[in-house]
This record gives sequence, structure tokens and C-alpha cells, in this order.
Amino acid sequence: MKILRCLCLIILFNGAINTATSQDSTHIVDYSDKLLIRLYTVTKTNSLTIVNDDLDRRLELLPNGKTNLGVGVNYKKFGLGIAFGPPSSAEKERKFGKTQRLDIQGSMYGRKIGADGFFQLYEGYYNSNPSDFIDWTSDAFPQIARMRILSVGVSGFYLFNSEKYSYRAAFVRDEMQKKSAGSFLLGLFGNYDEGKTVNGFIPEELPDSLRTIINIKEFKNLAIGVSAGYAHNFVVREKLIIGIAVIPGFGYQRVSIRELDEGSGKENQPAGQLLARMAVGYEFNKFYLGLTGSVNLRTIDFAPYDFKLATEQFRFVLGKRFDL
Repeated sequence: MKILRCLCLIILFNGAINTATSQDSTHIVDYSDKLLIRLYTVTKTNSLTIVNDDLDRRLELLPNGKTNLGVGVNYKKFGLGIAFGPPSSAEKERKFGKTQRLDIQGSMYGRKIGADGFFQLYEGYYNSNPSDFIDWTSDAFPQIARMRILSVGVSGFYLFNSEKYSYRAAFVRDEMQKKSAGSFLLGLFGNYDEGKTVNGFIPEELPDSLRTIINIKEFKNLAIGVSAGYAHNFVVREKLIIGIAVIPGFGYQRVSIRELDEGSGKENQPAGQLLARMAVGYEFNKFYLGLTGSVNLRTIDFAPYDFKLATEQFRFVLGKRFDL
């Protein structure tokens, strides 16, 4: 917790004063003094896969997917976006169940320091691979209406080549990188994940015998650690930019589980996560188009089970910059 508090202080300090850093103008052009208005579609999700390593059985659980339409603004290193989506149709809820969600994902990228954070509370999941367990012919998937997952996480990083590489050019678009370049990154991360059910993670539509294979009704995990990775922007004729960032992390985590028979267990173990981001953008004369995606993968190992969680976000953006 001391590490996380220090990370938060570093992030707030950087965001508040925006520490000046020398920057090579032949590589990066700053557009932060322009008002950037964007329309976008965004899809977010929080998925869970449970694997029994002894029996090589894999259970995939997903929320009912939803794409929202949003509008956002950026100015002077600050940005805000609000997205809304229509309610799910009755036909979609019949097939995939009803999911209630509170999903907040945000980021802050300065010249040298950046951070990503998320808060996700999802209730209502469906099993996407019932055919691996039973001869499933229905177009509606098995569902667990009272399955809930809470995920909270933050990760921060330091850029070593901010003079020639811009994280914002690919993922915010209030800067433009004129030549291809990349940078190594070093940072910290912290995550908390919690999954709860009433009758276990096996849907009622599947055979009861599967509950002996995955005999879990609840898990909790707190992880902290350090991360190190690399990011690179490929620039073609100052119009097309392709940005990639891969930041693996390693550390310590505390895991606890509860079984259907009320048995429980706790374990300290190594922690691992992978944060990956990709962006593709094109500059037209009066506007730009962009496609971005990010995924944060976490793994919890509690023999004989592996819990694999994924926080994902995908955006398609149409934006324009205005002089003030």
C-alpha cells in the first residue's frame, strides 16, 4: 500500500505541474493548446476464464457485451469523455443474459510519466463455451445471473525517451510524432480482483458433475509489483501512425478462495500482469480517424485452478482540433 500511495503522489504531482521536459521539435509537435473534440464508440468488458490444470478443462465466462457512443474534449493536457449506450434488446438478453455494470477506465499521460486506471463492477455473466462440456444446440448460452466481479487497478510508468517518442501522439492525439521512434518504460502496478457467486461458477444448465471439477464459489486477490516494457510509434509520411506498447509486470499477490463446501484457503505467490495497447490513426486535412485498443491481463494460480482475468477497451474515434 505504501508503494501504491507513492505512485498516486507521483501521478498527481506530474498532472498538477506538468514538469517541463526538453523535446525534439523535429520529432514531436505539441497540439495541446488546441481544443480537441472527438466522437467515438467504445466497447469495454471484464472477462474471466477458469482452468482446472489437472483435468485440462477450461470455463470461459463473459458479460453481455455493449458498445456505447460518446463525445469527449481535450485541452491543455486535460480531457473528459462521456459515453452512453442503448439498453440491451430482449433478444440479446435472452441469448447472453442481463449484465449490470459500472465501468470507469481512465488514463493520464505526461511527457515522461503516464498512468492507467480502471474500476469495474459487473454482475451477470454467461458461459461462452458450453459445447466443451455438453452437446449444446441452443442459440442461447448458459447464464449465471448472480455472478459478480469487482476489479480495481492502477499502473504507472516512466518514459526514458520522451524527447523523440510521444505516448500521447498515438493514444491521445493532442501531439503529433513526425518520425518513427520508441522508448523503454519502467513503472509500478497494483490490482484488486474479487469474484463471487451463490452456487458456484458452473451455470445450472451444465451437468452437476462439473462442480467437482471447478468447485469454487468465491475468490479474492490483491497484487502489487513493478513493470518494464517498450513502446514504439511507426510513422508513415507524418499522416499514418501505428502505436504499440507492451508492458509486462511482476510482483507479489495474496490469494484467497472459498469452495462450495465452505472450505477455504489462502496463499502468497508471485504476481504477473500484462498491459498491452495498440493504436492506428490517420491525419486528414481537417480531422483525424483513430482506432485504439487496450487489454490488461492478470493470472491467479491456486492449484489446481488458474483464474485468468482480462480488462479490455476498444475505441473508434473521429476527432477535430480547433484553434482558440
